[in-house]
Amino acid sequence: METNAQWAVQKALLAMLNADTSLGPILGSPVRLYDDIPDQPQFPFATFDRATASPIEAERPGAFEHVMTLKLWSRYGGRREALEGLHGLRDAIDDAALVLDGHHLVGIRTTFSDIFRVRSSRVFEAILTLRAVTEPLI
Repeated sequence: METNAQWAVQKALLAMLNADTSLGPILGSPVRLYDDIPDQPQFPFATFDRATASPIEAERPGAFEHVMTLKLWSRYGGRREALEGLHGLRDAIDDAALVLDGHHLVGIRTTFSDIFRVRSSRVFEAILTLRAVTEPLI
């Protein structure tokens, strides 16, 4: 059975980020990165959010461009914790050498980030968008 490239990228990102000890002081160890947020999450935490995959023309048929969004949530007094988490995630993701099930990672880079206070609350939300290109293994 062929592995879905989009799922392979998410799975590899989760494994890589959980193994990154530099994120421990910010996002816990293992990293609190969720696909489905628990009922009472411990702050700060990150979530997988929007994800798209588009076929691209490449040397190998089956190549895809993936655009994924990670969100980081913080209740720390001010932006500092959210900014540190955002920069830690960016440092870990940019040019990561992810090993994907059934696919080859051509490249991965963060492309956008933003941080803002969630309306009428003490919660800050940081958004990080990344772009990855995959090709199927031959």
